[in-house]
Amino acid sequence: MKRLICLLLALFLLAGCTAAPDPTESSESTEPETESSAPEASQESERPDHFGLAYIPEYGFNPYQCVCITNRPVLSLVYEALFVLNSSFQPEPVLCESFAVSETGKNYLIRLCEDAAFSDGSRVTAEDVVASLKAAMDSPYYGSRFSKVASVTPVDPRTVRIDLYKAYENLPLLLDVPIVKAGTEEDERPIGSGPYAFSRGTGQLNLRRSRNWWQQRKAPVEYETILLTACSDPTEVRDSFEFGTTTLVCADLNAPNAVGYRCDYELWDCPTTIMQYIGFNLGSGVFLNRDFRAAVTHVINRESLISSVYKGFSQPAYLPCAPASTLYDERLAEDYMYDPEAYLEARNNVMINSEYSATLLVCSADPARVELAHRIADAFNQANTKVEVKSVDTDLYLYRLEAGQFDLFLGETRLSGCFDLTEFFKPWGSLCYGSIKNSAMEQLCYEALENTSNCYDLERNVMDGGYFCPLLFKSYAVMVERGAISNLQPAVDNVFHLPGGRTLSDATVTYEEMTNSGAPEESEENPG
Repeated sequence: MKRLICLLLALFLLAGCTAAPDPTESSESTEPETESSAPEASQESERPDHFGLAYIPEYGFNPYQCVCITNRPVLSLVYEALFVLNSSFQPEPVLCESFAVSETGKNYLIRLCEDAAFSDGSRVTAEDVVASLKAAMDSPYYGSRFSKVASVTPVDPRTVRIDLYKAYENLPLLLDVPIVKAGTEEDERPIGSGPYAFSRGTGQLNLRRSRNWWQQRKAPVEYETILLTACSDPTEVRDSFEFGTTTLVCADLNAPNAVGYRCDYELWDCPTTIMQYIGFNLGSGVFLNRDFRAAVTHVINRESLISSVYKGFSQPAYLPCAPASTLYDERLAEDYMYDPEAYLEARNNVMINSEYSATLLVCSADPARVELAHRIADAFNQANTKVEVKSVDTDLYLYRLEAGQFDLFLGETRLSGCFDLTEFFKPWGSLCYGSIKNSAMEQLCYEALENTSNCYDLERNVMDGGYFCPLLFKSYAVMVERGAISNLQPAVDNVFHLPGGRTLSDATVTYEEMTNSGAPEESEENPG
């Protein structure tokens, strides 16, 4: 939701380069000094005479390797994907003209838009999509989401086939991956199909409007040239925004390396799939009792924590799914909200030595998460449960997670758009800490992927079984010079999302229609 805040006397924070692929990495947080707000101005601001973006060169512009929040707005102007996830976590087709899924749910055919073209004028083909998706599979930013993909192959110049090990009802939720021209996927600046392309001009790296942009739509930015300013750190990014040529910045306002902002700007929320949660040791300690673990959700006042620690740039979550997603069941969530009496009732039913102090493990690299851990411990202590925070460095944090040396831990992970939870429960899963491995829960995860109507059962079992306790989903901030953009609607990992495009139903066809148009029938030798 767009927020308009007058900050001439206020201090806000800008994150530099951050990424949150799993709970072993540090989150980003810091404490703003003061904050004030004012109503939206009655008159529109004048349009600036230029538009600029900052970037940090060491992270580059390869869309598969770049994990820098500062740089990624540039990527959303240069590259397009088969689908984009809007702010409600719904996929919208972009390069995909139509798609179809087989009866087994393990085979997808994707037909590309006939007019789709790269900035060099060449058509976007199936070979380009295959090369791009394979590059994404091996990347730190997208790799984990493709664990259930068996193969990606071209069928004809405009058709791609994706075979899966496990059935997916909503594979498009995973396909918001930038598509680049084959042969450039490992380049520093691959060729994309977006409304802008890289141009050096007089030696200065900038973006110029692509003459070959294929979409018959108004570009998200109405400038012929977008100035790119190289910055070495968040302080230089801030200075470029306040006193230089930078017009827009995207940031995690709670990053450890955040800096204060003292200028006037427009502010938008940018949704993410980054979940913070409490994990339990199910193998030993005080949280062996299932009912006691399940009651932990009731002792935590998430709204208060978000207001005091994250300054509103997060959404409280009572289920393991972003609240804005259609997969989030609001009525089910009501069963797990803040209710100290329900927690005390469960606490009193458990025989706990009054002298026993549970250990809450947290990574010291993230000051905001450390503060959050202490506030959670305070909530436990006020509810007659002794909890001690153990803040350790990243290496020791990882070691203790693997060794099970904790009662609780505060974790963070960036989930995929379909909120796949299998990494928590499958053997050797990247999120499988504290004896949480469970074949029955793993199967529920697969069933939820196969049919989203099963998400209710999965979410209920996660919460009732006390496997872990979701706390919040983080959001980034997009700060823009007033008047520079008239209709910004940031989407997941796409600051310059163009609203009002096609919907998923506009692109859905039957498998028979797709195969009859030239793609082969489903192979009996399909993996999975």
